[in-house]
Amino acid sequence: MIKKTFKEILGIDDDDYKIIEMIERDPDITHSQIAAEIEKSQPAVGARIIKLERKHLLTKQVGFNIKKVDIKTAIVFISTKDVDSIVNKLEKCAFVNHAFKISGEFNLLCFIAASDLQTIEKLVDICFRKDPQVTNVKTNIIIDSIHDFVVPIDFQIEKFDLHSTNCGPDCDLNVNLPKYQFDEIEEEE
Repeated sequence: MIKKTFKEILGIDDDDYKIIEMIERDPDITHSQIAAEIEKSQPAVGARIIKLERKHLLTKQVGFNIKKVDIKTAIVFISTKDVDSIVNKLEKCAFVNHAFKISGEFNLLCFIAASDLQTIEKLVDICFRKDPQVTNVKTNIIIDSIHDFVVPIDFQIEKFDLHSTNCGPDCDLNVNLPKYQFDEIEEEE
């Protein structure tokens, strides 16, 4: 069995490989700087970057960097009877920053971020422990990140009420729980 390289799997050449590496090291690098390094024209570099973006090999994500911001982040492992139904419900959740289907004892992994550990614990309790489809939950708090890791954040988390019985608008992880109502945002005239 011949092992394929990342270049072969991704369908990129040496120049694309170098462009990706350079942008990973310095996301603010200019097309001109890249062009000088790989000995191509600036328009050629721009065209390659567009191609890499269309292939989803270069993407931008806005959020906070766990390594540099003091926002508490938990990794929650969930074992559920019906992973697809939980995933469908999580897609609307403002408090789950990332979710992954995984193999093993647990079949779902989620990242939850909040300003304090009490909020994370309450969210895990409401969203997972009380859901009849969930059979097991394990929560780990991230203490530090070895590398930069960007987590998107929905500022609706700040409006979470610790005394609520539901996590937020559109939350339907447990349809038997009443919906938590967020304050209406008043438009400035």
